[in-house]
Amino acid sequence: MRHGLMRHGLRVLFLAALLAAPPAPAQVKPSPSHRAPRLDAVVLRIRHRVFHDFQDEQRVRLNQDFVIGDTEFTGRVVRYVPDFAMDLKAHKVFSRTDYPNNPAFQIIVRKNKVPQDTTWALLHMPPHFARTSLLAFQAIRIDFRDRPPLYPDSSAAALAPPQGKHP
Repeated sequence: MRHGLMRHGLRVLFLAALLAAPPAPAQVKPSPSHRAPRLDAVVLRIRHRVFHDFQDEQRVRLNQDFVIGDTEFTGRVVRYVPDFAMDLKAHKVFSRTDYPNNPAFQIIVRKNKVPQDTTWALLHMPPHFARTSLLAFQAIRIDFRDRPPLYPDSSAAALAPPQGKHP
C-alpha cells in the first residue's frame, strides 16, 4: 500500500514538474565546449502542513544535515537532478541534461535520527506535500561554484556563455 502511495505521489510530482518547467526556448542548449554549472548549495524554504505559520529557510550543501526550525526534525539533500524528469513505467527519476533547466533536490527528513520521509524540492514549483508528509520544501535559490545563482524567476539560459565562448 505504501509503495502505491509513493508511486501516486511521484506521478503527481512529475506532472507538476512538467507544468512548472520553464518553456523550451529558455532552456540551456549545451555545446560540446560548455561545462555544466557546478552545484555549491541550495536555499530551501520549508513549510509545515499543520502549522501554517511555520516557515524556515536553510542554505545547505549536498549530503549536509540541517536542523529544521526549532523542531526535532533534520533534513539532508541527498540528490541533485539538474533537469528533472521521470520514467513513469520504471518509476525512476533521471536528468534529461546536465544543465539546470528543471532543477530538483531529493531530501530525506529524519526525526530523532530516524528517517520519516523522502521528498523533492523543485525550483520552478511551489512546495509539494505528499499524502503523509508534514513538511514541504521549495528550492528558492541555487548557488553554483562557477556561475551566478539561479532563482525561480530566472532562466537557466543565463548560465550559458555566449555561443562560441568558453567559460
